[in-house]
Amino acid sequence: MDAEQVLKGWLTTEQYAAAVAPEAEVLALAGAGAGKSRTLAGRVAHKVAAGSPPESIVAFTFSEKAAEQIKTRVAQALEVCGLNPVLVGGMYIGTIHAWCRRVLGEMDARYRQFDVLDEMQFLVYLISRYPRLNINPLRDERLTARGGRRPYFETLRQLSRAWHTMNDELLDPAQVATEDPSLGDSLERLRMQLEQDNFIDFSLMQRLVIEALEARLPDAAQALVALKHVLVDEYQDVNVVQERLIALMHQHSETLFVVGDDDQAIYGWRGADVTNILEFERRYPAASVHKLLTNFRSTEAIVQAASDFAAQELGAARLPKQLKARMNHTPREFAVLNFPDRAAEAAFIAERISELMGTEYQEGDGTVRGLTPADFAILMRSTNTAEQDGTKRHTAYVRALAARGITYDLNAGGQLFERAQPAAVRSAFELLRNASPNRTAVDQLFHSELHPAFPAADLARVRAIFADWGRRVHAPVAPGVPRQRLFPQQLLHDLLEAMGFASCGFDDGILADLGTFSRILQDVESVYISIDGSSRFGELLNFLQNVAGDGYETDTQMLSRPDAVAVSTVHKAKGLEFPVVFVVDVEHMRFPGRRHSYDGWIPQPLIQQALDNGSYQTGDADQARLFYTAITRAERFLYVTGATSLPGAKRVSRVSRYAARLAHPELRTDLLDPTAPPRVSPPAAVPRRRGDQSVLPTTYSQIHSYLRCPHSYKLSVVSGFSPPIPELFGFGRAVHAAVGKVHQVYKGGAPNSAQARAVAEDMFHLKHVAPSSDPVNRPGAYERAKAKAGEIVSSYVRDFGTDFERKRQVELPFEVPLKGAVISGAIDLLLNVDGSDKIRDAAVIDFKTMEGGPEPVNNADLHWEDLSLQVQLYGRGADEVHGVNARTGAVHLLKDGQRIQVPVDPDAIDAAVSNVEWAVGRIREGDFPRRPSKRKCEGCDFAKICSKKREGFAAQTEPVELHLPDGQAGKRFLKITAFSDVDQA
Repeated sequence: MDAEQVLKGWLTTEQYAAAVAPEAEVLALAGAGAGKSRTLAGRVAHKVAAGSPPESIVAFTFSEKAAEQIKTRVAQALEVCGLNPVLVGGMYIGTIHAWCRRVLGEMDARYRQFDVLDEMQFLVYLISRYPRLNINPLRDERLTARGGRRPYFETLRQLSRAWHTMNDELLDPAQVATEDPSLGDSLERLRMQLEQDNFIDFSLMQRLVIEALEARLPDAAQALVALKHVLVDEYQDVNVVQERLIALMHQHSETLFVVGDDDQAIYGWRGADVTNILEFERRYPAASVHKLLTNFRSTEAIVQAASDFAAQELGAARLPKQLKARMNHTPREFAVLNFPDRAAEAAFIAERISELMGTEYQEGDGTVRGLTPADFAILMRSTNTAEQDGTKRHTAYVRALAARGITYDLNAGGQLFERAQPAAVRSAFELLRNASPNRTAVDQLFHSELHPAFPAADLARVRAIFADWGRRVHAPVAPGVPRQRLFPQQLLHDLLEAMGFASCGFDDGILADLGTFSRILQDVESVYISIDGSSRFGELLNFLQNVAGDGYETDTQMLSRPDAVAVSTVHKAKGLEFPVVFVVDVEHMRFPGRRHSYDGWIPQPLIQQALDNGSYQTGDADQARLFYTAITRAERFLYVTGATSLPGAKRVSRVSRYAARLAHPELRTDLLDPTAPPRVSPPAAVPRRRGDQSVLPTTYSQIHSYLRCPHSYKLSVVSGFSPPIPELFGFGRAVHAAVGKVHQVYKGGAPNSAQARAVAEDMFHLKHVAPSSDPVNRPGAYERAKAKAGEIVSSYVRDFGTDFERKRQVELPFEVPLKGAVISGAIDLLLNVDGSDKIRDAAVIDFKTMEGGPEPVNNADLHWEDLSLQVQLYGRGADEVHGVNARTGAVHLLKDGQRIQVPVDPDAIDAAVSNVEWAVGRIREGDFPRRPSKRKCEGCDFAKICSKKREGFAAQTEPVELHLPDGQAGKRFLKITAFSDVDQA
């Protein structure tokens, strides 16, 4: 098959020219709705068809969600070209952060046991290490406008911001200290403390990889040996450190392909540098530039008005381009409207949505359906900012929707504790702050908040919970009295059980709210060494009261958005499109709003170039790009609205120049005039949601949770509930990382037992057990665990030294595309190589920190259906994704040194794949029945919040039996535990 000819038919002329461009550097300047993902996918397929191995391709995306969409596109492009779509799994398509984490693990297995801190976890970390980081001088030196000491949480937020800016701008604490000694000292302490505690964040992992590459460290360079092609999506949003990494990678690659749109550069406020795309041709004079100017999304009126707006507002600050619409479907409507007040504006929007709901809409492929709530979006610059009357910006709109019974999905942070159930749980935690609460206080809370939010709550059981936890939180602290570790997650589960959570019949929204509360507690438990007294419990309460409510978003991890009107900020809607869009709250000083200058703590002279480029601030150009991004989310119906009188305002608002700037012959401003022509009124049609072509991104651990009990999967993966973190959490990972490190260090042959033990003990780390102050004379739990890890690794080397003879152990990341899903993971492969380092054969070895006992294959606690399926799935990944034929597969039980062979023949692998595809199908259908059994429920993390009442699957089909080891080089067969281990109803 001639791939180039096929791609010519699959892509437009503009897209094809970019996809096959032969230059070493290519910029695809892709306007809104111009098919940039399709172009990037075509580029990848063209390179593979021309002979480039999949592993030679690295494609960076802005988010994990975007990565999944592009993987789907690439799989389609490969198939169109006559190539196997599973080749996607051999490439890297994902975020820069995740790639850097992978490279760090390949450089040094020690990094595999580092936990990654996101923005909120990083704040928790600062709280937990506050005294060690010498933060108090920062509060004392940076007084408020009134001369007072800087507030605690504001200081932590600014320190967090300074840390990220320092890394993103490739500064070091010593440079900062020359301008600001106190800040430089805190940042240096923070860097050392993170290293000591085995934590890392997104900004640091990028920086570490760059430093390793610039130092030409062999292990870092090894990560780029196979690299030939670097591709970058949303190039306008990369920052300084990311651009440096891309440039370093391109020194090792044949080509660099970037795609983006400077008109949609909307992340300058957090460090993105739009000059990267604006000056691409200056940095790469031989580069070719291909403009994708055909908009496949919007009507001609929307495309023309948006293009003219960008040209007039941005002028010479943008790369010149003029988009054109591919199609101009009807019915359509484009209007700019100004209302006397916010209530009238919101009422019109709700009314117009009601009028258009269930009306005929023709898709680009000619199919006709009726509009549903998910086809509508209400976009604004800020959803959560307070109006002058104290209400939030979104309040009027959601109230108007609710009054008409229209379902909506509010995509805004800061709403969690405005809802009854999480607010009630937070109040219950707060009641434990100062002392064990008395009966009167508990009863008062029960009747005022707990019972109204949880109708099945039991007062007697709630009293018992408070009595128990009151004693534990406020246990005496004195010499000789052992400190008791507290597990806040367990308190949540205990409270939910006492309040009848399992029998309340809450909808998915409330489940997600409470799951978000659980996730907050997990963040605290995972970062603190321990919560072991009233003082640290108080720090948790302070975080809940002052930070968590604004920082977490309730988000059910379902495959697709709910069938509800999206009420969202423009930033949250980036990358989405809707048949009907309302861009609201468009008034003077609101959209555009006031300029925001840089107010961070990193001294300005150190980042002057970034400030000159417009980063870390919000100016006129940034807001114009944001407005352009907002209006280009619309396909057929676009309404730009504002109000003269805003809630609580003492002055009238003037018309936004953005609204006044929009112009087109089809633009209407008279929709509110009763004498004007009527609004567009499409004919009725049966409402039907737009087809969902997305792919479920998942891991094996998530899938195996579904195969055991789908309801457990729903609670953990969909709703976000977390289990309590056990004291020795991370022990298995520490041992596994040590095995990898031994193979990294001793590539030429097996070490002796003492050397292996030294490696394991040198890198050993547990986050939730503190080392003894006198480890020699009074060893504690940490020292015992460390010695055990050394013993396990030493025994492995002693008993399986042949693993090092002309063999190489590698942890190989993989993604296996299956029907409707992409399963990701990391394979432990034992490669048998010849004298020239060519691979002869391979074995999948799944190292588990478990003990098999005298008859491991009959040990029910090992769950062989899970272990076997994992090895078989990894065998499929090794073969089809990486081209390594795994002739054997085994589970290696490290605690007692047993290696059990698992069937990996084609029939066994096909059965494993069939089970996973069956599970994916059920997940996509939202089928999450409870499948309890005494054995499973006793070990379930969510036993206290589950009714344990058996339910059936919605589908009648059952998965095939799995192929398990029988201990005698043969097989036995068993259904997954969702069928084989279920109590009778």
